[in-house]
Amino acid sequence: MKFEKRSPMPCSAQELFDWHGSPGAFGRLAPPWQYMEVLREDPGLTEGKRIELKMGTPLGKREWHARHTQCELGKSFTDVQEKGPFKSWTHRHVFEPRGLGESDLVDSIEYEMPIGEIGDSIVSGQLKKSFAFRHWITRRDLELKRALPDFRTLKVAITGGSGFLGTQLKHLLGAQGHEVFVVTRSKDSDSDIRWDPAEGEIELSRLEGLDAIVHLAGESLTSGRWSEERKKRLWSSRVDTTDFLVDAIGRLERPPSVLLSGSGIGIYGSDPEKIFTEEAARGEGFLAELCEAWEAAASRAETVDTRVCFLRTGVVIDPRGGALEKMLPAFKFGAGGPLGDGQQWFPWVALEDWIGAVNWLLLARGAKGPVNLVAPGVVRQKEFARILGKALSRPSFLPAPKFALRTLLGEMADAALLSSIHAKPNQLETLGYPFAFAKLDELFSKVL
Repeated sequence: MKFEKRSPMPCSAQELFDWHGSPGAFGRLAPPWQYMEVLREDPGLTEGKRIELKMGTPLGKREWHARHTQCELGKSFTDVQEKGPFKSWTHRHVFEPRGLGESDLVDSIEYEMPIGEIGDSIVSGQLKKSFAFRHWITRRDLELKRALPDFRTLKVAITGGSGFLGTQLKHLLGAQGHEVFVVTRSKDSDSDIRWDPAEGEIELSRLEGLDAIVHLAGESLTSGRWSEERKKRLWSSRVDTTDFLVDAIGRLERPPSVLLSGSGIGIYGSDPEKIFTEEAARGEGFLAELCEAWEAAASRAETVDTRVCFLRTGVVIDPRGGALEKMLPAFKFGAGGPLGDGQQWFPWVALEDWIGAVNWLLLARGAKGPVNLVAPGVVRQKEFARILGKALSRPSFLPAPKFALRTLLGEMADAALLSSIHAKPNQLETLGYPFAFAKLDELFSKVL
């Protein structure tokens, strides 16, 4: 069996080759609907390079080992399956020049099914979907890099770098050519930077010479009821941890030039009548107070040499994690619907735009202070449920009643699920950030 996909790309063949050899490229190419875990990947693009994966298949998770058997610098490389679900698999990646600053990406695959032609129609359909996404994400990365203000490669550390957002941000930054370090309690590799804020421990010398820190550490807000004990943990995991990080930055001889620190649009409270830009005042409630204190802790890092942005994040939408991952089982079963009466504003943002905007803010020298990380096309929660149901070809009219949510989740239900926040991304639009997804239906057609 044979498959081929060809697409024009806005860069030279050499740039396209280099992008495929970057540390984050393989993670970027994984379609959002397909489970993929990289078990081992040799660096760069060279003959003999090995990649070991665990992949989701119709028969469950299977290991897939591949080896590069041929590599022409700037022109092509070929990988073959050594272990995996196919009887044989040879994938040739070709980068063809097509004019000044442009090239064609050509993926050619020859494969043999383990039991003849049974299932080939399913496999060929999956290949078409997967490589349509792979070519789109490759083009998106290259166009974003070209559009970035004053692009330069950076040394970036990410706290919370192994979480849902941090993992995908690491892939993007690596694919853009940045050197990325994960700040973690459990040091899994030599590139990780170990810290333990609760014990007052951090590898301070490893922070010297960094250009930027993206601070995403914090316990999940939506994993259960907010008891008084849990509120203390949420506060400590954000405010106390940020204080510890800022104190460490203050002891550096060469502090980073940028600190992007997590926050949330929950800082605005809830009001169905207002439109919230970054200039809006703080709202009421525990979540608003938490975000205000979180930002205040981060703001202490701001100096003449270090600019600080607060990432006021909306509901990040992607099937690999966050809210959508939790919603999908019910919606696929036909039992999905709006939360409460569904009239509350639902400030969503595509994962692709969240990581893209963070990448943009690292390089946009004029960016500082609060930044609403939300899509321009805000919708009400009822409309969100309708569009998701339509994308899945399932009904979406079964609501989750307010009283049930409040009984089950208490204060968290009102603050995180039933609140109405019509937020606008004024800062990002002023800075010229090019959104990949301004409309929900376009997002769902790409990632589901």
